[in-house]
Amino acid sequence: MTPSSVSPPVWPRLLNQVFGTPHQQGCRAATRGKLSKAVAIWHEAARAGDADCQLALAEALWHGQGTLPDPAAALRWYEQAALAGRPLAQARLAAAYAMGIPETNLRQGKPSTAFVKDRSKARHWAKMAAEQGYVDAQVLLAWLLSREEDEAARDVVGAIDWYGRALDQGSTAAMIGLAGLISAGEVPGQGPEDAFELYRKAADQGNKTAFYHLGVCLLQGTGVVADPKEAQRWLRRAADGGITGAIRLLGLIYLRGLGGEPVDMGQAETWLRRGAVKGDTESMVLLADLHATGKAVIANQAEAILWYVTASDAGYARATTALAKAHQTGQGVLVDHDRAITLFEQVADEDPEARFQLGLCHLLGKGVPVNQALAAQHLLKAAEQRHPDATYNYGAFLYNGIGVPQDRSAAMVFYNAAAELGSASGQYRMAHAYAAGREVPEDPDRAITLFTAAAEQEHHIGQVNLVRMLLKHRPDDRAAVEKWRERMQASGHARTPETATVLAELKWRLDRDAEGALALLSAFVPEGDPLGQYVREMIAKDSHSLSADGGTQAPKSPLPGSRKSRRNPQRP
Repeated sequence: MTPSSVSPPVWPRLLNQVFGTPHQQGCRAATRGKLSKAVAIWHEAARAGDADCQLALAEALWHGQGTLPDPAAALRWYEQAALAGRPLAQARLAAAYAMGIPETNLRQGKPSTAFVKDRSKARHWAKMAAEQGYVDAQVLLAWLLSREEDEAARDVVGAIDWYGRALDQGSTAAMIGLAGLISAGEVPGQGPEDAFELYRKAADQGNKTAFYHLGVCLLQGTGVVADPKEAQRWLRRAADGGITGAIRLLGLIYLRGLGGEPVDMGQAETWLRRGAVKGDTESMVLLADLHATGKAVIANQAEAILWYVTASDAGYARATTALAKAHQTGQGVLVDHDRAITLFEQVADEDPEARFQLGLCHLLGKGVPVNQALAAQHLLKAAEQRHPDATYNYGAFLYNGIGVPQDRSAAMVFYNAAAELGSASGQYRMAHAYAAGREVPEDPDRAITLFTAAAEQEHHIGQVNLVRMLLKHRPDDRAAVEKWRERMQASGHARTPETATVLAELKWRLDRDAEGALALLSAFVPEGDPLGQYVREMIAKDSHSLSADGGTQAPKSPLPGSRKSRRNPQRP
């Protein structure tokens, strides 16, 4: 029998029996290191509709094996293979639609989006692969169902079900995903301890992401007794495994003294640089911040700008905002208010700080004409993005009628919202209102709570007023007063008139040191300052009373804010 006597449909089958399918031929070539030949074989068969070769070709293009990386072309071949029912191709498409795929434009060297995010298509392809038992697709589908931005489209019950199916196949990624839902309180009947056990089980099987989550739980004491040393051990294992979140967190531990670890800027810089070099944009910005603020071991403004630019080019909005601020101040770059405005506008919808800064620019005329109405619009948008200081400032605009009609009732709503969001100015403003009984009912305890919150953020007028409230309403709490006296003495505001006045008052009230108190007033408080004059008069009056009574009578001067001392108002 000659080849010409064999009918056409039979001949390819015979060739396949002898030499293997085109997919097998390509695999043999790849095994022998002939990757380009493998790609050529797969490409020819893929064009003829061979689904296995379409998938193999897509993988080669995706990973750049035997050919230049080409994600866009890879995804086109994945789609052909997916339509033919190949679960790996379906899973690849699902991931692409879920996250979007950046493609490097080799001619211009600029990143562009080759595959646009589409959650609906991502769920479709993930479900197709998941229903074939492809475990990675089951995990991805569960993640998509639980992370849907549209609340109405979220399906936590479905997510739990798919995580469960993946768990049945032993997936450690499913353990981590389900633990995340448990930690968020979305799995009925299970709590932080159950989440910790899932992380532990995944870690025992070598999952590096689980190492990171175990470290976080141990650092925070979530589902387990806090153990900072053990937390660091797990975080270091995760970092050694390339988990950038662990590398960044180790940097933050040294940067902020988390878990009782002493602040160590050298160690913080080392870890953050390691994360930045691996491409973690948050680490880049934190490292840049260290240099920009002069906290790095050897601060370098040029390096700060380098990392801000790198993170900004990678699409990290906070880096773009930081770069814009640098152009406003001239730190590491030339002052360029026009450039700053352009950068703020680029990321204002993503970064509330950029929107807030735009509001300030229009308020103060930095790079744009003064426009209070437009400033108010930007502040309101930033407030809607839950920016604490924008919320406070929009309240101030309403209270004073700046750029908007005056509405003091609405202003108090914004002041209170700012306080709840953590704005020290908002906390101070609401504390002042509760202390004075203005706009809200008088509530000394609430005032002390809010003054304390502001004081903890180094709001120095908040510290001053907190001490005055403690003296008036909690005179027996000497420990609290002493704590804040020490904080104020060690602060950078110790020489301001407001802080120096209250320190002088404490030096007299607590230490009976008239000479030291008057020396503070003389050095840092102007003669005409009403608060300083109040303290001088109090010392003179008490000293006279003590002399008349042989030094045995306790001072009877009124506490600040009492009816007899209205000339001693709390400073706004």
